Amino acid sequence: MAKGNKNAVWLMQGWLFSSDSGFWKPPQMKALLHSVPFGKMIVLDLFAEVKPIWNTSAQFYGTPYIWCMLHNFGGNIEMYGVLDSISSGPVDAHVSKNSTMVGVGMCMEGIEHNPVVYELMSEMAFRDEKVDVQKWLKSYARRRYMKENHQIEAAWEILYHTVYSCTDGIADHNTDFIVKLPDWDPSSYVQDESKQTDSYMISTDPYETKRRFLFQDKSSVFPKAHLWYSTKEVIKALQLFLEAGDDLFGSLTYRYDMVDLTRQVLSKLANQVYIEAVTAYVKKDISSLRRLSGKFLELIKDIDVLLASDDNFLLGTWLDSAKKLARNSDERKQYEWNARTQVTMWYDSKDVNQSKLHDYGKI
Repeated sequence: MAKGNKNAVWLMQGWLFSSDSGFWKPPQMKALLHSVPFGKMIVLDLFAEVKPIWNTSAQFYGTPYIWCMLHNFGGNIEMYGVLDSISSGPVDAHVSKNSTMVGVGMCMEGIEHNPVVYELMSEMAFRDEKVDVQKWLKSYARRRYMKENHQIEAAWEILYHTVYSCTDGIADHNTDFIVKLPDWDPSSYVQDESKQTDSYMISTDPYETKRRFLFQDKSSVFPKAHLWYSTKEVIKALQLFLEAGDDLFGSLTYRYDMVDLTRQVLSKLANQVYIEAVTAYVKKDISSLRRLSGKFLELIKDIDVLLASDDNFLLGTWLDSAKKLARNSDERKQYEWNARTQVTMWYDSKDVNQSKLHDYGKI
């Protein structure tokens, strides 16, 4: 790099220090970080809003770093965030003793979702004090919907303490059953508690083992979707959103949030129905299995109709945005193929070398 440009700076992701922490102990980290002249490397503390490295590595042992929010994996769409961490983490890092933090950044794997998370994170680049999230959300709601509404303010307070307060340390991949491939065999369910693994063990999924080493809830061989909040409370927030409809029906941002929140509620309801259906299967309760299977299929249809009510959730919008980037017909075909593949399989066309990335990016 230096031969090509004497002013070159190596911008390196710090993910390896977390994903392979068994190897990257202090001596190994120092050896790597100190092998580059000071000022010629900047480390991205990639997942700092959930698993910061700076505070357990003596500020990357003196190497400049950027406090980053990762937030999204694979472009998954789900209401999720850690607003308290975002509102305070960059400030804590910046004012800490011997801080080597030189900036803030965002390195999400997908955009156009959870606008509240990205608006707050964007502001943190210009703030030198922590944000009072509750007060900030009231201002955010007024700006977003162009008017003050008490039901909406109450709804956002609930969302702040539920969907946007994930503190379990699990990287959210949207594991709702309604968006996952049907690749779990219910006959493998074993109720023997002695055969269950410890909660939050490192995932043994082939893809995650090779790249992410993300923590997943493995407390049971029974399938589990990621849930970190009270669904009853979020239903209350949805009811408040509905009550505000007469006042805010003309707001496109209100419509987007209304659709998104309803999708979130229905997806979590579908998780419950799915588990009940699998339980009925295990118990050989055919009548309940048929009823619950029908209910699950109806929820799929309901969500499909719901999402069709807003252009932002349509597949056509996604495909058109990709095709518009093309400069000729060949690129147009390639970009559309890429866009379709990204939200379905992410696979190689070779039968002998198919990617394990299926079901990673979900919309």
